[in-house]
Amino acid sequence: IELDEYGGIQVNSNLQTTAKGGNVYGAGDVLGRPFLASTGVAQGIAAVKNMFGNQDEEEMFSDNCDASNENELCVDGDLSSTGAKFDPTSLAANPYAFPIGVWTSPEAAYYGLSTQQALELGIDASEGIALYCECLRGLVFSPNGLLKLVYEKTTGRVLGVHICGNDACELIHYGMELVKAKRTINDIVENVFSAVTFHEMYRIAAMAALDEKGARKRRAAAGAALAAQNRAKKVVD
Repeated sequence: IELDEYGGIQVNSNLQTTAKGGNVYGAGDVLGRPFLASTGVAQGIAAVKNMFGNQDEEEMFSDNCDASNENELCVDGDLSSTGAKFDPTSLAANPYAFPIGVWTSPEAAYYGLSTQQALELGIDASEGIALYCECLRGLVFSPNGLLKLVYEKTTGRVLGVHICGNDACELIHYGMELVKAKRTINDIVENVFSAVTFHEMYRIAAMAALDEKGARKRRAAAGAALAAQNRAKKVVD
């Protein structure tokens, strides 16, 4: 069984290893990054389906995304499949394969493209940013952190979500659905979010995308207020 340069087991798109008999499969952390339980479970399901076939299952849903079209930004279908079509070779290169969560303090999470990745793909992309201290829940309970929406300028379509702060690993799943559902900045702005929730930051970030100059001023004011508050706490302590 061959290993890659990092010591992970090499597998093909069916999760078969290089064992001569073709009867040894791999899934989970032994394959290497991203070392997430959710990804390991998806790989395990796919491996078992590939071992015993998947002829009895009918695909309930389909999409019109052509992954073979290099000119189309495809974020649907097989790219995030957990069935027999799951492609482990996409994990390192495909930003739409799964949401990433890092359970540090503060938490960090992302899904989809970064602004740099989008620009490298030839997409005219920009970003809208919301600080935790710009929403009421963040201001009161956890003011340090930010949420960023990466979007295509011409259409407003959300291409990626990046979060650093409290509950980032929970918040990213809503962002994942925005990307997969091809929602736009305007779609988010037109939604009503419950007050005193971190999800309000999605709307704040979308509004920032529509008014970048005003948003920069608001973030600067919020950051200055937070810094002054932190200095005051140190004096009291």
